[in-house]
Amino acid sequence: MSLFSSCVENSENLPLKFNNHSESIETATGVTLNFSDLGKSKLLLKAPKLIKLLSEDDQLIMECPEGLELIFYDTLKNIESILIADYGKLFSKEELLKVRENVRFNNYNLDTLFAQELDIDFAKDSIYSEKLVIFSNVEGRISGTKLKANSNFTFFQLSDVSEGHVNYDME
Repeated sequence: MSLFSSCVENSENLPLKFNNHSESIETATGVTLNFSDLGKSKLLLKAPKLIKLLSEDDQLIMECPEGLELIFYDTLKNIESILIADYGKLFSKEELLKVRENVRFNNYNLDTLFAQELDIDFAKDSIYSEKLVIFSNVEGRISGTKLKANSNFTFFQLSDVSEGHVNYDME
């Protein structure tokens, strides 16, 4: 994926160290980033604050310490799913996004995934978690750990199921 455009309300350069492994190269507020592939929008990232970091191996890392909203688009530019989290970190070389704290992921069918933590592998269109997740839709709810799914939940695998509930229509 390549960066297509961005809008920023406030930007400043800060030479700060993070975890002794990365150096901050820019901090911005009111951020909107459009990620595209061959000129077609794939993702739209909105964040109140974004910190760009450069790791020791020259990987660009984008951290959203105050939360984020990520909108996934299909090939016709329709919204496929929306991810909201209180914290996120995007690793450019691996095309990997790690989100945590109050994670909510909705798809166009109104299926909802609630999680403590998710890893999203954009190259493989895969979502992973080893922590507790709850998947809910009109048919019911299931919770467990060891999640593997795609970004629109047409493929969904959950191991170590701890609870399940099925909604029955009694008409």
